[in-house]
Amino acid sequence: MMKKLMILAACGALAACGSNEAEAPEPIETDVAVTDTASAEQVAGTYEVTMEDGTVVRQQVNADGTYVDTDLEGNVTESGSWRQAGDQLCYDPDGADGETCWTGGAPGPDGTFEATTADGSVTTTVRRIEG
Repeated sequence: MMKKLMILAACGALAACGSNEAEAPEPIETDVAVTDTASAEQVAGTYEVTMEDGTVVRQQVNADGTYVDTDLEGNVTESGSWRQAGDQLCYDPDGADGETCWTGGAPGPDGTFEATTADGSVTTTVRRIEG
């Protein structure tokens, strides 16, 4: 369950970084490729993830590709590594059987967004609380 929360948080950050429909930026002349993916620094931050059953987890996503999930009392419930795969964020918890990838939706007016597992079986609500 914690793995799912962490993934959702990161997906939300990714969605928040890539979504800005109101104003198109001026084109920049450069030899560097431009992408819609967020940098690790943009994704890094603290997120509050609410699972479908109401469980709330705090997730610290670090720019070095690691993450730590805690309960609301500060007890570590999961940790591991994360990576970006296109429009998904994938989490690989320490000691677990593999990673789970999440896709984030567009942030609402209050900054919250939904994140869903690649197979659509789990959806969470994610809110960035520190960044």
